Amino acid sequence: MGKDIVVLDIEITDLESDQDTVFKLAALRVCCQQIQKSVHMVIGHQGIISHHLNGADITDEVLESISLSQHGQIILDFFDDAILVGHDVSEYLSRLEQVLKVRFQQPLWDTLDLARILYPSMHHYQLLYLAEKLSLPSREETLNLSENGVWLIWKLFEACWKKGLEFDLSFFDHANSFLEGWAGKGFFQELQKEMIRSFPDRPIRTDLVLAPPPEGLFVLEKNPPPMIPESIDWVVGNFSPGGNLERNLASYESRPGQVMMAKLIAEGFSSSHHVVVEAGTGTGKSFAYLIPSLWSAKKTGQKVVVATHTIPLQEQLQKKDIPVLEGVLPFPFRASVLKGKNNYCCLKKWQGCLGIREHLSAEQKLAILSVLVWLRETLTGDVQELSKVPGLMEIWPSVCADNETCLPGRCAKAGVCFLLRARKKAEESDVLIVNHSLLFSDLKTDYNVLPEYRRLVIDEAHQIYQTALQHLGSELSVEDVGRIIDSIYRPAGLSFYGTVKQRLDALAHIVPSVPWEIVIKRLEGIPGICAGVMAQTKELFDLLSMILGEERTFRFVAQHALSPWWNGLNVQIENLVGRIKTLLRTLEGLTGILSEEDADEIEELKYILTSHQRELQELVDTLTQAINVNNPKQVTWLEQSTRLYLKTSPIEVSDILKAKIFSRLDAVVLTSATLSISNSFEHFLNDIGLPKDTITAQVDSPFDYERQMQFIVVRKGINYLNSDQEKALELSEFIAEVAERMNGRTLVLFTAHSLLRQTYTALAPILSRIGVETLAQGIQGERSTLIEAFKRNPKSVLLGANSFWEGIDIPGDALSCVILVKLPFWPPTLPLIEARSEYLKSQGRDPFRELLLPEAVIRFKQGFGRLIRSKGDRGVVILLDDRVIEKYYGRFFLGSLPIKTHIRGENTFVFRKIEEYNRDLDEELL
Repeated sequence: MGKDIVVLDIEITDLESDQDTVFKLAALRVCCQQIQKSVHMVIGHQGIISHHLNGADITDEVLESISLSQHGQIILDFFDDAILVGHDVSEYLSRLEQVLKVRFQQPLWDTLDLARILYPSMHHYQLLYLAEKLSLPSREETLNLSENGVWLIWKLFEACWKKGLEFDLSFFDHANSFLEGWAGKGFFQELQKEMIRSFPDRPIRTDLVLAPPPEGLFVLEKNPPPMIPESIDWVVGNFSPGGNLERNLASYESRPGQVMMAKLIAEGFSSSHHVVVEAGTGTGKSFAYLIPSLWSAKKTGQKVVVATHTIPLQEQLQKKDIPVLEGVLPFPFRASVLKGKNNYCCLKKWQGCLGIREHLSAEQKLAILSVLVWLRETLTGDVQELSKVPGLMEIWPSVCADNETCLPGRCAKAGVCFLLRARKKAEESDVLIVNHSLLFSDLKTDYNVLPEYRRLVIDEAHQIYQTALQHLGSELSVEDVGRIIDSIYRPAGLSFYGTVKQRLDALAHIVPSVPWEIVIKRLEGIPGICAGVMAQTKELFDLLSMILGEERTFRFVAQHALSPWWNGLNVQIENLVGRIKTLLRTLEGLTGILSEEDADEIEELKYILTSHQRELQELVDTLTQAINVNNPKQVTWLEQSTRLYLKTSPIEVSDILKAKIFSRLDAVVLTSATLSISNSFEHFLNDIGLPKDTITAQVDSPFDYERQMQFIVVRKGINYLNSDQEKALELSEFIAEVAERMNGRTLVLFTAHSLLRQTYTALAPILSRIGVETLAQGIQGERSTLIEAFKRNPKSVLLGANSFWEGIDIPGDALSCVILVKLPFWPPTLPLIEARSEYLKSQGRDPFRELLLPEAVIRFKQGFGRLIRSKGDRGVVILLDDRVIEKYYGRFFLGSLPIKTHIRGENTFVFRKIEEYNRDLDEELL
């Protein structure tokens, strides 16, 4: 690139007030890939604290006597006639302009945006993370250490430029449409000029540019397949001392628990019986079920499905465990991952999306550019590969394959369809990895989602009951209805109505026997009917919002039939159902007109119509079910989160699971680190519909909990009679004391978001004064972002609520303390919990003992398990809820933990014990 660039990095330290803000500015002026000058300034509101300017004619001058305005002019001169390049620096640059009372007129190319576009699978875009992942060259020795950040920004810019030069010119044809109004537009314009100049012979592609597909979905076996061992002893032998795994994997150690688990699973598969195994952390349970699963699949020729709850575990199986086993097992096998349709990019929808630029925000346009790059690299089309950059999840519904009108066999993109490719791999797999949601989608559609299978492994099985409740129920929002109606008719954009109108002349020519004048007449009524459905939906949800008021949830019960709003609600739902049925009849009429025709184009229309009718019927069923409050086995409620939902759910799912899973399949293995309560599986078995004589086993963790950790119960830790504000102050003081002694490295688990937020407000300033960062769920970002930030800076405290109690894996020194604020009982007033409790009471059963207590113990075990994730981990778990030692039910919590001893005492005693533990640990390490 012929133009000069100024690469800059700005750090800001805010002290007691705005007037105490200190700016650190480092900049390099670069021409033809060579540094011409550099500047480093430390600037306060009262003037320049220090200033170093290096260049061809100036050598390490320290200029401290010049006024603030004169320094502003020096910076303007340094920036003159150059393009500014920085990393997420625009806000800081604006603040610096205010202090210096200057205006920088140059365009700013943000390497944060450039990296998001050009490296769409990075997942995180912090500068140091990018430097590590992209192996950016290290800093030149001639540069000052404080200029390390600006050096990395320059090298990141060069990496983006170099990658951009690899593209074909069609990339720019598509990209230019989405660059208007963005400051970085000039980067791609300069890149295009450079490409035309440097690579004049590069071909111009006109079709979709995708990564070259692999030669085959699976590598064909060149040699005759080896004989598969018949005996279960072979499975067990893999895990035994001196066995296959120990011989081939340097870090592998035989573990008795893993041997026992693998044997039980292999026996279950061979003898066709169900097995439940609780396997403690560190058991190696994924190998313990994968090897028997692969062995069984190869021996019988019947697929085994493995279902996980979380994406991280799915990723671990796919990218870590399966590749290891491919290298050590004596037979080849095929394993694949299948996800829900909405995870895959639909190339047909993507092409349509490229033609629509109106009504897109700046963030959405940049997200489209990110996808444009990603499609040149991905082999799967799976959205989980993509970083969740701003705007992506807003455009994803417009490009994903979750489309009821999709006809893969007749699609022009069928040959390169990511969903079809994933399904074909799934069909040909020996072991297929899915998630719980897809497993239940298969059950809900009478087994039309997954390929046929007779053996199933459910990992993270403690979640299966909640997942079943969620998927066997239904939910409705204005946005859900809008999505369905938009697919039928929308004034602008793709819809059934618009597509048929556009193709009408061609269809009439191809199939003249259809009475198209009647079709046109029926079509003309659709816009008005759809508008009526949406208007009625908004009226209904306005009423529901009024009923909910300021609450987060509201359960409908039989007594509400006496409320003044009940009749109005019934009328609103009946009106909406009536309007939806009118639309249904219109679509059914169109289907009837086309029913006798079998041309491909008509078959496609009939398929689309049938799909829309099914979706509309589901709306009718949900609405009708919602006002049936006399069914004791069902609950209906309102829930306000990001939007207002009307939800329904069954209360009991054991009979459904028994019928649809356990009675149908030959063998089901259920495993998790937390299934038992005080060594009993009774609650879990009863919940999911398995008989008491099901084969169960507890496999202890190989970790030495008594040596690796201390468990401390704080007496009078928090006064739960206090207000949340008072609790937050108490908590912040306690956490700060612990964090100072632990040098950060602390995870605090809450049961309520409101208390978390208030604690963060009180805690953050205290920790800031001792140099510890405070990270909080719902404040700095979503879960994966916060966990990565915590790992990068262990000198921090991470506050998390419900979703942080499980699925977090932070081995090593980064996490050395877990604080459990409260025993994790679900609030008894949650609609589903309340309804399940009432149902148990109606049967003469105790909801506390059979529902609230077991659920809390399982969640408690999950939270406790966040600390020790490897044999080298050390640390402290602190419980601030002394009910565990004061109440009779505390023994169920303590008796379910892998550690048998604990320390109890008040705050000062606890702080002293932490100091003693740290001293002992330091001596042990010495």
